[in-house]
Amino acid sequence: MPSDRQRSRRGWTALALVAVLTAPHAWAEATLAQQPRRVVHLSAQATQRVIQDWVTLTLQARLQAADASAVQTSLADTLRQALAALRARAPADGVELRTGAFVVQPRYGREGHIVGWQGSAEIVVQGRDVATVTALAPAAPGMAVASVRMGVAPATQQAAHAALRQRAIEAFRRQADEVAQAFGARGWVLHEAHVSQADAGNPPPVLRAATLAVGPAEAAPLPLEAGQDTLTVTVSGSIALQ
Repeated sequence: MPSDRQRSRRGWTALALVAVLTAPHAWAEATLAQQPRRVVHLSAQATQRVIQDWVTLTLQARLQAADASAVQTSLADTLRQALAALRARAPADGVELRTGAFVVQPRYGREGHIVGWQGSAEIVVQGRDVATVTALAPAAPGMAVASVRMGVAPATQQAAHAALRQRAIEAFRRQADEVAQAFGARGWVLHEAHVSQADAGNPPPVLRAATLAVGPAEAAPLPLEAGQDTLTVTVSGSIALQ
């Protein structure tokens, strides 16, 4: 039966044998990692023109008074009445209704002293149907149109971006194949990649309250026409040639 000293000696022999066998493999991996990799940086884009199918209408009430609390109370009352009237007329689906900015601030005289208070309150109405959204403007008592903007609906953007990402990735892979072949490489592996999207739309039509001299009930229908936005997805990164 082997003694403890013999068993210990055999254990050390086995460990030494494992070290000898694994050392060349570890050395080869370290050498391979230190070798310079042939890395190529690429970029590919996919672009699509999308028709604007979303309108955002901002209604605003303005008020001035000598007391800040009077301005706040009057604006709050106007806001409540306008919201109630808009909810009664707005369709159940397809139109989004929310409050916007609510601001009360002092008015200063020539000598820098407070001479009164002024404030404004906003309601934002938006949806796909331009005619339905803009027709709600006269339904908000005490409020006038501050601005109207055309854009692309969130759902439309999401679907378009998903398709553009696929196209951009395919274009990136084609570039990688062409570059690898041109350099005489056997193939390539993805080193890193970045996917980004940008919306470089045309300037949307804007109507501001300063240009409207009459109340919303007396104003003519807003002449709006949808344009197009340009959606772009970019795939950039680098590949390692094999």
